[in-house]
Amino acid sequence: MGLTKGPLAVAVRLSVIVPIYNVETYLPACLDSLRAQTFEDLEVIMVDDGSPDDSARIAADYAELDERFRLVRKANAGLGAARNTGLEHVSPGSEYLAFVDSDDLIPPDAYRLMVSSLDESGSDFATGNVHHLRGENTWQVPLLKMLSGQAVRRTHISERPALVADRIACNKVWRRTFWDEGTGRFPEGVWYEDTPVTVTAHYRARAIDIIGEPVYFWRLREGEAGLSITQRRTEPQGVRDRVDACLVVSEFLTARSGAEWTKYKHQYDDRVLRDDLRLFLRVLPEGDAEYHAAFLKAANKYLDTVDPEVVLALPTDLRVQWLLVRKHALTELLALLASQRRKDPVGVSGSLRKYAEFAPLEKSGLTLPKSFLRIDPDLSLRAPIESVEWENGKLVLRGDAWIDKIDMPGKRGVVKVVQLTLDKSRRRMFLPAHNVHSPVRTTTSGEKIHNYDWAGWELAIDPGKFRKGGKWIEGVWHVGINVHASGLVRRGAVWARGSAGANFPLYHWLDRDHRLVPYAERGALKMRLERVKVLITDRRRSGDDLVIGGELRTELNAEESLYLRLSNPQSGERMEYPAEVNASVGLGTFHARVPIADAAIAQEEGEEAARTKKRQWSTVLVAKKADGTERWFSSVVAEGLADLSFELPPVPGIAHEHHEVAITSGNNGYLKIVGRTQRAVLTRVAEENGALTLRGHAPRSRVGDALVLKARGRFEHRTVPVDWNEDGTFSVSFDPSTLGGKDGGLPLKAGRWNFHLRGQDENVPELSFVNDRLALRQFPLRATLGERRYWIENLWGFFPQLNCRTELSDMESGPTRQAQLRRSVYETLREQAPLRDQVFYLSYNGKQYSDSPRAMHEELLRRGSALRHLWAVRDGQVALPPTAEKVRMWGTEWFEALATSRYIVTNGHLPEWVERRPGQVIVQTWHGTMLKKIGHDIETLYFDKEYQNRLAVEANNWSLLVSSNRFSTPILKRAFSYDGEILEAGYPRNDQLYAADRDKIAEATRRTLGVPPGKKVVLYAPTWRDDKTHSAGQYRFDMRIDLEDAQRRLGDEYVLVVRKHSNVVDAVPGAGNGFVIDASEHPDVAELYLAADVMVTDYSSVMFDYAHLRRPMVFFTYDLEHYRDKLRGFYFDFEKSSPGPLVSTSEELVDALADIGAVSARYRERFEEFHYQFCDLDDGMASARVVDRMLKQAQEARYR
Repeated sequence: MGLTKGPLAVAVRLSVIVPIYNVETYLPACLDSLRAQTFEDLEVIMVDDGSPDDSARIAADYAELDERFRLVRKANAGLGAARNTGLEHVSPGSEYLAFVDSDDLIPPDAYRLMVSSLDESGSDFATGNVHHLRGENTWQVPLLKMLSGQAVRRTHISERPALVADRIACNKVWRRTFWDEGTGRFPEGVWYEDTPVTVTAHYRARAIDIIGEPVYFWRLREGEAGLSITQRRTEPQGVRDRVDACLVVSEFLTARSGAEWTKYKHQYDDRVLRDDLRLFLRVLPEGDAEYHAAFLKAANKYLDTVDPEVVLALPTDLRVQWLLVRKHALTELLALLASQRRKDPVGVSGSLRKYAEFAPLEKSGLTLPKSFLRIDPDLSLRAPIESVEWENGKLVLRGDAWIDKIDMPGKRGVVKVVQLTLDKSRRRMFLPAHNVHSPVRTTTSGEKIHNYDWAGWELAIDPGKFRKGGKWIEGVWHVGINVHASGLVRRGAVWARGSAGANFPLYHWLDRDHRLVPYAERGALKMRLERVKVLITDRRRSGDDLVIGGELRTELNAEESLYLRLSNPQSGERMEYPAEVNASVGLGTFHARVPIADAAIAQEEGEEAARTKKRQWSTVLVAKKADGTERWFSSVVAEGLADLSFELPPVPGIAHEHHEVAITSGNNGYLKIVGRTQRAVLTRVAEENGALTLRGHAPRSRVGDALVLKARGRFEHRTVPVDWNEDGTFSVSFDPSTLGGKDGGLPLKAGRWNFHLRGQDENVPELSFVNDRLALRQFPLRATLGERRYWIENLWGFFPQLNCRTELSDMESGPTRQAQLRRSVYETLREQAPLRDQVFYLSYNGKQYSDSPRAMHEELLRRGSALRHLWAVRDGQVALPPTAEKVRMWGTEWFEALATSRYIVTNGHLPEWVERRPGQVIVQTWHGTMLKKIGHDIETLYFDKEYQNRLAVEANNWSLLVSSNRFSTPILKRAFSYDGEILEAGYPRNDQLYAADRDKIAEATRRTLGVPPGKKVVLYAPTWRDDKTHSAGQYRFDMRIDLEDAQRRLGDEYVLVVRKHSNVVDAVPGAGNGFVIDASEHPDVAELYLAADVMVTDYSSVMFDYAHLRRPMVFFTYDLEHYRDKLRGFYFDFEKSSPGPLVSTSEELVDALADIGAVSARYRERFEEFHYQFCDLDDGMASARVVDRMLKQAQEARYR
């Protein structure tokens, strides 16, 4: 063990321990975030746990750079041992402890907030909110959401039982005396060492503090850096160690007697079964036999300690799962988990008492106790509010309310009564609501079999009901609803949850002095009827101060002084400023001055360290007496006053460049002061002249910026020019129905799009938009353009967003409507309607007009066929020639086409419920020769086993499977479990590569791409990685090419054309810089082949197609071993058979391209062998052969 230097000579208040092992990729960012802390009285003890990479050298550099950083070296023994070693080197006088995992980040203000809170409260430790981190994106860790919101001091797990889920050590600052008294050390040699320490500490603590702001960024690793322990769920050691960790807590609680500790034990067991062990239960289908055995043994070891009543109190599906674990019924358990992944509907039977019907269990014949199947306690009320508005002098509430899994198909089958309850009073009002037809509720429910068409309700309330004796009844009214349906009664709050504008309703003035303010609190709708005692009428900047002034509508006592108080609810910070009162006007006026710097964001430093985008202060006026008693008054902003924003002075310690301080009041009208990054402010939204129009203002420095619409959840954007005025006001109009597609003319993709301003300088950050308070009544704006629906909505009460609705109607969208269409359209027409002489084409599941389906379509046109041609189009994103009719993917006509088309041609999958009818011909062309394994040949951790089950059903309905070469034929047969006819015809899509006009196509494609004359084209077309995802079905683009080096060395001769896989959603780095061209939206990759002089790929099947052109290829296989051995596996020895060099670094790739002639010559023999094996069937006539056989099969079927 070695130590770089001893404890600091100066006083240290906080000791931060950072164990280090194999984190060279992430360690600098972690240590930078610690150096950037605004709390500076700290030491950082870095413990090198025998790391084999360059981490120790990096840590040593920081120890040299900053005297507060010390490096301790030790032999590898795991995280717990490394933390304990760090504890041994803490400076003797240090008051507080913190732990950081070396791949994570700490926000700059985190330790200042937590230490300040502990200094004031005297609590034993502070815990704070945690966000996940991936790349530049951060988001709330769902499990720790209970830590978000307002800061709380001196609370306890007995008051907040949800804290039982707060089981990580790194989001906390520990008082050292508390740590030394009872915690001391971490377990060693195990995973999940945090749980025994942190959970027991919650119970041992006298009091703790909660910081609502994120104090920790928990990185989700990806790529070659490897998976963290928390991401390695299916390893037997993981479940064993997790159970052992939970048992430590369980034994701690069991060892203490009394009803209170029994309650704690039950609460903890409930959390373990819902969360800790459920994480391992969920991945049971991915595990092998060893994992299955380890899980059943370990889980039952814990279940031995659990009161059966705790299991019976769980939700029905989870209760049944744990019962199956208890019975070691592995087969039934796996079947049930698979069913739930498919989101198969759960049947409900019974009149008053309801019981669940799980199809996999009924098929198995396994009998379970009825008590475990009882489901009616789980059938909860769902009651989202849809609008709160004033109409004709009445308060009108609209919403939906239904009981989960209880059908509401008719108006008379349900009774709804709204209940208004005055807080801290017995006063109640019961108001019958009108049932409203709301079919969209069924559409959006996410369920497959239940009908909630009459879940809607509406209630108009006369404001006179809030008066008594001619006076308004002040206070908070809770809005609840009672629902009676199918023998069940459910009561609960009307929901106001999430970002939707309906959850942030606008206030309403009842008279000069009274307002009704609807608001959401913990997801429940409430209404505050208040008398306004302070009205803000003046907000301005004076020098480096903000001046806040207004009128008093309540009388101050002579001994009272007035202050403006600013509070940051999440961090717990509070500031006060004296207000000068002028008593000569009415009840008085006042003014207070707030230094702008006090409200601003702290200066950001360090790579990736600062991610705070907003610092929001709520305000009240406080009347104080000398004895400390105080009255506080809400600061209500007068009508007609717009929001304001001010640039920041260059004051040390605050972030001023591209930042501002704003004065806002939002939907509730209360004064707020916000330190934030600069924003563009919308003052008007409208539909004008067939377009959407936005008007507003931005800092003058942004004049000339363009509007950028950025897709939420996808790395896609569209740019629109803006009309600017010199004062920073702007207007911009656009038609979203024509902004989509490579060159426009198609609608924007369905989904949500955010607004930004972007300039020419890449170093200047984009500006996001906010809504001015005076514009809020214009939302939501709903328009129909180009037969598509577009909504501009107000989210979170201030944030504008474009919602591009799907082209499917509300009666076609969602699982229930799709199931109805399948029954009413597909199944009915399949049984009753005759086959029609038409061909239904599907290319890449409706995403393209391309590939072999296109080639077959064009072949039939050349023949002058009288067949009708239908083409599946997803979300309107495909431009079709006039020879093909658009069929909306998943629309009514899509089901009709599947049922009635004599011919179906697809290069991808069809739904497993499609059943080929007599006389129907289904041609599966597939979409590539196989290097990587497909279908039933895949056996990896990352692959969806249910896909293989669906594939077996689907393949049985194919009439003809096309093989591109003789090598592929046996693989296709085995991988698809296919016993039907396989046609060795070559690929129809490759006919274009042999066409007589291919040179003309190549030249036209180069012009379309914008390739400068005389430049050659390197086409880079990598495949996707199963383990690199943003979310389900959305994969990351991992650009490993050093574009700067490539452009420097190759840019005079080449351009780099990048074709992303259709599953990849990230933007192409460098696209549009004159060297990199993004061709991902080009309609047909075959045209890109013809335009390319060199192909760069990895494991993609494009290599087999491009080989037909006999042009050079280079294979950028930077993750060869990982991809081959862990993700997919290969069908042949790629390293020995590749028709070009395999390179693993960007430098090697650029070297190969710079000398491509010589490189190609070296691989000429291998190229010819590759061509002979994989290009043996194509000759430009594959389409004709496949069409001939397709038509022949239909003819043969007629005579059967």
